[in-house]
Amino acid sequence: MENSWIWEENTTLVNDYNLCEDVTNHWLYFIFSGYLLPLISPRVRDWFKEFLNSMKNSEVGGKFVTLTEFGFQKVQDIENNDEMKEYIKRLLQKKDPSLYYSEETLQNLTTLFSGDEKKNGIAQSYKKLLKLINNEKLGIKVLRP
Repeated sequence: MENSWIWEENTTLVNDYNLCEDVTNHWLYFIFSGYLLPLISPRVRDWFKEFLNSMKNSEVGGKFVTLTEFGFQKVQDIENNDEMKEYIKRLLQKKDPSLYYSEETLQNLTTLFSGDEKKNGIAQSYKKLLKLINNEKLGIKVLRP
């Protein structure tokens, strides 16, 4: 009977044992939180997608880069209005394929975000482009049969 489990006698062991401290002091926790966790963050995944895409397509252009911040920066760095226009068209198509955007709207977005303004010290960001696309009613809803 001495070797049997008695709850009242072992409550001090349960109260003194800190599982959280044991887990956070374990070497696997440090490896996971320091090396593996950043690999699954969205920003790292977007960078990795763009890296693989650039390995596959050696050409940088609005038709080839990924629709991420890294792809946006690549297109903006080449400072080509036509390539930025292609990138913005792809981004708008991905956002909502049922919207129609006028050529004037596309041209205004292109000149604003193409990278030509970087020379003057005014660099537009990817976040600003997404905010502009999501908050304003730029397109016209087209009902297709």
